[in-house]
Amino acid sequence: MKKFDVMKHYFFVLLVTIGFLASCSSSKTQLTRVKAINIPITDTISQKAEIENFIAPYREHISSEMSTVLAQNPVDLVKDRKEKALNTAIGNFMADATFEIVNPLYKKRTGKDIDFVMLNWGGIRSDLPKGDVTVGSVYDIMPFENKVVVLTMSGEKVQELLNYLIKERKPHPLSKQIDLQITKDGKVVHFNINGKPFDSKATYIVATSDYLMNGGDAMYFFENSLKVDETDYKLRNVLIDYFKKIDVLDAKKDNRFEYKL
Repeated sequence: MKKFDVMKHYFFVLLVTIGFLASCSSSKTQLTRVKAINIPITDTISQKAEIENFIAPYREHISSEMSTVLAQNPVDLVKDRKEKALNTAIGNFMADATFEIVNPLYKKRTGKDIDFVMLNWGGIRSDLPKGDVTVGSVYDIMPFENKVVVLTMSGEKVQELLNYLIKERKPHPLSKQIDLQITKDGKVVHFNINGKPFDSKATYIVATSDYLMNGGDAMYFFENSLKVDETDYKLRNVLIDYFKKIDVLDAKKDNRFEYKL
């Protein structure tokens, strides 16, 4: 018997013996302490050829997928953290894209139209540079696994939404079905939804994300809606499907939410 085979034999016997002794023991083992060691990942750690060869095909596949061009963007869309305006080109496009993709699906399912879309400014995680819009670009903008939900809300809850917008003074993405104008001191000049004045006694159908539905960004008005329709449609995939429908992105800042001059 070769030396290697002998070693394998003894190793097998050792494992069987340990297993037998462990099974015969009536005592219970308990974890009493965990010790962690921080191992920095630097250039001093050499690559393992076996691991690299195993990972390479997956890396190439992901790289190819992320590089897929979906559409063209003619101008830089920038998320300025110091933005003072109440709406932005990048936010408007995201809300409008969500409406355009989700509303037909919702209407086919329920026979009803969505009244408007509201997302959150903090959920936009990257700029969208001029040039090719790739799958990777969309992952940069929306890296989260958030899904679209459609909520039936009372007029009272939509009033809370309005109060939130006035208090926050941030360009949270709103779809173009919204026409809201306020004064610098927070008074409402007009608030129209789909061309009609807001009615506090009506109900409204609003598309948003499951993160916001659960009170994310302090949007508690989305909680306890009259009805929740889950779409199982990730916001990221909504944007990808939107870009697949168009050739060139046309994103603009407008007057859907603005101050009265």
